[in-house]
Amino acid sequence: MKHLTALGIFVFALAVALFPVASSSPALAARPPLVLAFYYDWFDENIWKPNQVADMPVTPYTSRDPQTVARQIQQARGAGIDAFVVSWWGAGNPTDSNFKIVLDQARAANFSAAVDFEITSPFYKSRTDVINSLKNLLATHVNHPAYLRVGGKPVIFFWRQQNYSVEVWQGIRDTVDPNRQSLWIAEGTNTAYLRVFDGHHLYSIGWAQNPAAELQKFAGRVRAFGGDKIWVATVMPGNDDRKTGRKGAYVRDRRNGDFYRETWRGALSTTPDWTIITSWNEWVEGTQIEPSVTYGDLYLNITREFATQFKAGVSVPTSPPRPSATKSPTIVARTPTPTVTPTLIPGGVRANVTDIVRVRAEPSTDAAILGRLRDGAAVVLLAASDDGKWWQIAYPDTKRRGWISAEFTKPNGDTGALLIVQPSATPTPIETLVIETPAVSNLIEDPLAEDESPVEPIGPPAPSQAEPSSTPTAPAFDLPWLKKILPFLP
Repeated sequence: MKHLTALGIFVFALAVALFPVASSSPALAARPPLVLAFYYDWFDENIWKPNQVADMPVTPYTSRDPQTVARQIQQARGAGIDAFVVSWWGAGNPTDSNFKIVLDQARAANFSAAVDFEITSPFYKSRTDVINSLKNLLATHVNHPAYLRVGGKPVIFFWRQQNYSVEVWQGIRDTVDPNRQSLWIAEGTNTAYLRVFDGHHLYSIGWAQNPAAELQKFAGRVRAFGGDKIWVATVMPGNDDRKTGRKGAYVRDRRNGDFYRETWRGALSTTPDWTIITSWNEWVEGTQIEPSVTYGDLYLNITREFATQFKAGVSVPTSPPRPSATKSPTIVARTPTPTVTPTLIPGGVRANVTDIVRVRAEPSTDAAILGRLRDGAAVVLLAASDDGKWWQIAYPDTKRRGWISAEFTKPNGDTGALLIVQPSATPTPIETLVIETPAVSNLIEDPLAEDESPVEPIGPPAPSQAEPSSTPTAPAFDLPWLKKILPFLP
């Protein structure tokens, strides 16, 4: 009926008044409960050696083989996975050509794929390289019918976006995506990037003594930025990256699938927007759920069980389960570097930091990073910047000074009487990567050990260097094309 009578209009208006439709942003209304999995597409014939991977796939493969990719997609779909998030190092290398294969095979199988944009790519030497690569991505791959879109917007995950400051990312996004026509998902333990990014995830949860508790904590931090932000909860089967030879290598016991179940329960208890599995096939780090010689289809079966619960909205315990006492995670690492804690000296105003905070050489986000303070660390504020946005502290000892953002501190006294200190010089903006020392501290107790560098002083690059020396973390395996561009590989 095209027209309403007067009585009909009255009844309709009354119904709207009494039973209003819940308000929802377009992004929220169009957000499905996705199950995603990190996928790596740089495998060739040389990887499948006992000295490089802790387990083997049922069928060894190369990432350039379309039939292999088609089989993997069918296995993932059967387990309830909606899309692969594929490691991508930019155009002009095998991760790019292999990603095209993934997209084509995904289209044929009614599956999706998105990019995990790796800032540590050896092809990115500056912010300009990152901008150009993002422009290329938005002009090419995201237009493929199989590229993952939510609410009509292509989804882009990022790895190590913290190599640039929040302010630098603001400029990058304003240049590349000024109208916010894509969804950017940040990574790591610093949620401050949600000022620019649309969502957040932890790549790894294997370091956590109690994964459920950590996931609850970070879910709360993400939601504190507003209901339109996307919380992506991480699940993992375990971890064993000893074959990489890296300093911080460790083992998180799989417990024959029980750790995977534990992280799934923890993830679902946070009522996430999406879940992401680390990983489908990161064999070098031992986080794969792909069928293996040791476990067969066990992890696909577990994935199917929990993915079904997630998509059906089945309730799960809101409080994190108690950590299993059957076996403590095994840590395999060199002697840890002692954590640097700022010395509390007499005078000043005592305070506690309220998040993971970078200590800088000057009161500016462009200044060199000296180290980090953990959430809750106690400090003594010695002075303030003239704009009141920075506090000076003793770091890492009483003879040296550093600066922390006032935004992430809770002073326990009057800061009005603090000395006002001018910076010694105007910091030169840094446009190159901030390369930080890999973690070697306890990876289970300390989230910084996986996602951030440890709390220890690191100096600025030598004056003769145009930018910091970069040795991005890469798998320790023998790929010929990588050998040509990454001379640090064995």
